[in-house]
Amino acid sequence: MQSETQKKAAVGAFLNRSALFLLMLPVAFFLWALHAYPPHEACWLGVASAIYVWPVAGILFVVAAGFHVGSTSRRLATAGELRKAHGH
Repeated sequence: MQSETQKKAAVGAFLNRSALFLLMLPVAFFLWALHAYPPHEACWLGVASAIYVWPVAGILFVVAAGFHVGSTSRRLATAGELRKAHGH
């Protein structure tokens, strides 16, 4: 059971970090575009990248929420309550 919890935590952390990277990507793209294009076009490129990338980041956050692992004390309390409820 402990290894399953660690796997879920690792997957959740990976998905959260990926989503945060995708949230910051349009800003990095905009800063790059400022040096390569005129400011007006750089703004539009930044907005266009945000329109396409941020929904993917939102989906990753929702999927990552399914892999959320509570704190150790909370898991132990829940397990204790379940054992007590089942007469163990």
